[in-house]
Amino acid sequence: MPELPEVEAARRGIAEQLTGRAVTGLELYRPRLVQAAPGLSLDLLPGRRLLEVGRQGKYLWLVFEPLAAVVHLKLTGQLVARGDAIPGFAAGHPVPPYDAPLPHKSTALRLDFEPDIQLYLTDVRHFARVWLLPADDLMRYVEQLILGPDLLSPDFTFEAFRQRLERRRSGRLKPTLLDQSVVAGIGNIYADESLWQARLHPEQVVGTLSENDLVRLYEGIKETMRLAVPMGGARILHGKAVPPVGEFPFVHGREGQPCPRCGTTIVKLQVNGRGTYLCPRCQPAPVSWPRGTVATGRLAARE
Repeated sequence: MPELPEVEAARRGIAEQLTGRAVTGLELYRPRLVQAAPGLSLDLLPGRRLLEVGRQGKYLWLVFEPLAAVVHLKLTGQLVARGDAIPGFAAGHPVPPYDAPLPHKSTALRLDFEPDIQLYLTDVRHFARVWLLPADDLMRYVEQLILGPDLLSPDFTFEAFRQRLERRRSGRLKPTLLDQSVVAGIGNIYADESLWQARLHPEQVVGTLSENDLVRLYEGIKETMRLAVPMGGARILHGKAVPPVGEFPFVHGREGQPCPRCGTTIVKLQVNGRGTYLCPRCQPAPVSWPRGTVATGRLAARE
């Protein structure tokens, strides 16, 4: 699933290459992609300029005054821009290959921009969605999504993170990190990478975290984003990490390979039905808690 780094790569590409350009035409190949407010449709876009591109977590929005389109790539969405007047970019799920001929059978939408630029949204699983609404309603709509602090926002402070974890004391770490109301932008890949950075097991109970654990987890998330965002996301193809051993991502998609930190073989297990990768030495399993037991005590505030 495209997570924050992939969606941020799309936001930057669109903002840098398409902002200020007018829409000249479009083709909607899969009508179920779009959910529009009453009286609105994509047919209103031609002639309107792209004024703003924004993002929170995995949600991306494009503002064409007075319309706004909110995009979620879901599991396998991909955005690709091509045209002689721009360098072009591709972001999101890596299948089909970014350089595949377009449109193809997985193409859901094409937007044409002046002078001769195409922005394609493709999705092999057909779960991606575009919500069309009045631009004046955009921020209200985003607020109703109930997202936690965006990982690249100044609002993602240690104290904000600690307070949100305090409300999930009985939860296990990985499912808690995947909850977008806790923090916005982490998915399966970067939860694994953040927990490996922090040397924490994905099934550890949140309420058992020490002050040092909390600091390591917060800094592990920041470090994971620092590595992933500039490269547009981890290179994972068909569930396997493409880069050589020792390159980012360090554990996700690397079952059977040596941990780059200690050399122990990386294992894969299931946590809440999600394929989860970890180093059993760097991330030892938590002490078993008796059934029905919840850790007590307050998560320590950072000085």
